[in-house]
Amino acid sequence: MSDGSCFRQIEFVGVLRGTENRDLAEAWIDFMLSVPFQEDMPLQMYVFPVNTEAALDEIFTLHLAVPENPAFVSPEAIAANREAWVEAWTETVLR
Repeated sequence: MSDGSCFRQIEFVGVLRGTENRDLAEAWIDFMLSVPFQEDMPLQMYVFPVNTEAALDEIFTLHLAVPENPAFVSPEAIAANREAWVEAWTETVLR
């Protein structure tokens, strides 16, 4: 795997302040953090589980490669260029 060939992405889930459905939101997060959900995610989304009790499927680990030097773009650069990059991608891919 060559340096800079991928971008490390960390995804989050949370409850929005002021929600009228806090109990449902918390239940959804509990479900997303459950072992069955976390064990299903790697082969569906090609991501690592966050729950340390979740086992990785053998097929996932067989083809697993963790890059030593992933591409890095600062949060500031992303914020400054997001709209232009989305527009360029849209023009290239969808139009």
